[in-house]
Amino acid sequence: MRVHAYIKTVCLVLLDCLFSWMSWMAAVFTTTYLFTRDPLFLVHPEYDYSLTDIVNNNAWIIALSILIFYTLCGVYKTLWQHPGVGTMIRITAAAFLATFGVYTVIFFRLGVWPNPGLGVMAFYFLLTLSLTPRIAPKVFEILKLYFGRFVKLPPSLINDPIRTLIVGAGETASGLLINPSRQGTRPRRIIGVLDSDPRKHGYTLHGVPILGGDDKIPQLVKERDISEIIIAVPSMANDDLRRIVRLTPIKRCKVRLLTGISEDKSGDMLRELNIADLLGRSEIALNETPLNAWLTEKTVLVTGGGGSIGSEICRQLLRLNVKKIVVFDISENNAYNLKEELKVAFGNTGRYRVAVRIGSVQDTDRLDAVFAEFTPAIVFHAAAYKHVPLMEECPRLALDNNVLGTFRTAQAAIRHKAERFVMISTDKAVNPTNVMGASKRLAELVTLGLNAAQVTEFVCVRFGNVLDSNGSVIPIFRRQIDAGGPVTITHPQIIRYFMTITEAAKLVLEAGSMAKGGEIFILDMGEQVKIADLAENLIRMSGLTPGVDIKIEYTGLRPGEKLYEELLLSEEGLNATLNNRIHVAKPAVTPQLNRLLQLLEAGLPDKGDVRGLLMEFVPEYKIDANVNDDNE
Repeated sequence: MRVHAYIKTVCLVLLDCLFSWMSWMAAVFTTTYLFTRDPLFLVHPEYDYSLTDIVNNNAWIIALSILIFYTLCGVYKTLWQHPGVGTMIRITAAAFLATFGVYTVIFFRLGVWPNPGLGVMAFYFLLTLSLTPRIAPKVFEILKLYFGRFVKLPPSLINDPIRTLIVGAGETASGLLINPSRQGTRPRRIIGVLDSDPRKHGYTLHGVPILGGDDKIPQLVKERDISEIIIAVPSMANDDLRRIVRLTPIKRCKVRLLTGISEDKSGDMLRELNIADLLGRSEIALNETPLNAWLTEKTVLVTGGGGSIGSEICRQLLRLNVKKIVVFDISENNAYNLKEELKVAFGNTGRYRVAVRIGSVQDTDRLDAVFAEFTPAIVFHAAAYKHVPLMEECPRLALDNNVLGTFRTAQAAIRHKAERFVMISTDKAVNPTNVMGASKRLAELVTLGLNAAQVTEFVCVRFGNVLDSNGSVIPIFRRQIDAGGPVTITHPQIIRYFMTITEAAKLVLEAGSMAKGGEIFILDMGEQVKIADLAENLIRMSGLTPGVDIKIEYTGLRPGEKLYEELLLSEEGLNATLNNRIHVAKPAVTPQLNRLLQLLEAGLPDKGDVRGLLMEFVPEYKIDANVNDDNE
């Protein structure tokens, strides 16, 4: 407890000492001089003077009251800056027990019971006096919020408050209104509450009027100069969230979300709405029981460990009972930043259970050195080139890194007897129209083809785009919005699958735990999202209006880009698993697998037709007529 907390506690104790004595003096005065004709409060003449004499000897009254307040009721352990119903009950019980204790002692001192009215008045005065200093600040805050709507308060009191609308008139909104500490660090003026239930319209919630449904947002923002909207319905449907964002008018009016429980479980959390909220993908909980059974005391190697998916896999692994995590990445900056982040987030756990090694998945000697040093039991292979336009310009690099790199890493896993190799794939590998997708499909075939070695279990996990990952459209759109636009989209009808980085990493780990070797696991991506809608929502979330404040320009499909992505080849069947967000496909094996492996074993030729080679082993690959034929 800090110094000012001690001072506050001492002040409260001293006030309660004064109040405990004052309450009995006031009770004796009122029963003796004000209620002389009321039999309930009448003080019998035989012990009138004795009672006054007893109360005047106040030391024992004070000692008994403070003892009860401290020991039986724990009054001084409560944070009085946040009083609630429990606080009121606690102080009421303390006042009652203290009054009853003194009343009982008076009986033993006098030999007769004083009239009940004396105890009633003493309890009333003690409760009133004890509550006053504790709830006065909170009452002042509520009055300031209420009367501030009608009276122009001095700037020193309002401190430029945020004019706010609350959506939802339920328990969450009620808690927000009576606890200003949940409203953020900056003062707010709650102008009104909106709710979809018409039966609530016209009433007030803690003095704040319920002005109608959320269809009134544009009108109220304009008329009442609203600068922020708080959604106080944690379970609000995705369509309703999108509708509220669309209703936000042409001005800087931010939308925030009040969640039911914060990530650290400490209570409600007010935060800005993010794009993941609008996608409607609920957060999944990691089933740690099978993962711990699989990973306990094992060393895990993550290639591309400094990237978006690789780094999140490392974060999730560190929460499990793994022995050691080896981050293998060609980017020293990404790997170093991840290690420092894990040290801060996990303390000694992050310091001693994470090792970083720099190297390329194409470098056989470096791979063997790392495998020999740590002998990993599990390998998550996330290293790959993923940017479609760049790989169209440099197809040789896509082949070398995504195919040859996967093959050499898998061979190292076999040589050093790793138990399981999990390759991270992409939806672009299905019926690919670009080099990146075709190279990832070829990497899938190489990975599954090596499963016949029966030394290491090889599996693939395939999923779509990840929000806010390196190279995804979300950071690009944000930069364009910050620069004042325009936001560029290749085609108005282009759609993509999306999931959060955290969800993808958790599902990859669960899929890896289910594997027996030779499977392709398909993650449930939900419904495909229109990229134009995604861009418009991001613009609105920034308090701007699409097409007015920020222009949207369509630039045309890039070489190798498809309007939509697929997760499953026509010949691949799909079966359910214990997790309804993970499915397993029957892989289609190329009849030329042995020739492919021999070609990779010998090393790919320095020159040659890269796209032709990809078409030979991935017959579903269709070359875009607009691609650059440069084979660098």
